Amino acid sequence: MSIASLKTPLGVLRVVIVLAIFISTLFLITMINQGTPNWNLLATSALIVILAFVNFMDKRATEKWSRFALLMFVAMFICFVGDLVMASVFYITTDPLINGVLMFSLGHVVYLLALKDRSPLLLRNESPRLIMRNVIIWIVSIVIVIILFVLTLYNPAEMVISMGLFGYGILLTTVLAFSLSKWFDNCPKLFVICLFIGFLLFFISDYIIGYRTLTDPTFLSGTEAVGVTYIGGQLLIHISSVFGSEA
Repeated sequence: MSIASLKTPLGVLRVVIVLAIFISTLFLITMINQGTPNWNLLATSALIVILAFVNFMDKRATEKWSRFALLMFVAMFICFVGDLVMASVFYITTDPLINGVLMFSLGHVVYLLALKDRSPLLLRNESPRLIMRNVIIWIVSIVIVIILFVLTLYNPAEMVISMGLFGYGILLTTVLAFSLSKWFDNCPKLFVICLFIGFLLFFISDYIIGYRTLTDPTFLSGTEAVGVTYIGGQLLIHISSVFGSEA
């Protein structure tokens, strides 16, 4: 991200939003057990929606990145709705966890569409070597997650929830694998690093929720581990497009 881009009105607005997100996250860390709904978390998530929209407005005239920025904004907005339903601000079903899985699954499908534009996994016009490399990354990631699920999450007494979270985990891992595959593509390294670490933190946040739900409800209880990793992940994901589009 160039210094010149920071001096534009949208660049200044982006910096202000990021600073507000950092401040809000500090409150999230220090204000333990804020109850449900956690309005601080929801407000911080809303700020990231605004950040994603600013990214789109900044890049809407850039042919290479406009669709990517738009899809990233749509994905973040869907995730924000997921935050609202998980906090029981409103309902899709009577189970907040199911509501969250539905919305975040949809959000990750849109994230996949955005990532596919920047680094396709399976397209006929790509070289066989590129396709094979990305498929190997995806398969290895899926195998690791299956082992992790079986050893730490799978609960036969909660079969429906177990299978639902397993399916969602496969989708989340696919997004993570897509982001990792960009390390080998012609993308700026800051873009790749922010994107991958962001989705990794997103994965960790959802893994904590899954572990609490299926294995140990006291796991990291009394902390804001879920919120901090989620906000940190989403923030890095949406900062990444700024570094990428500067190339």
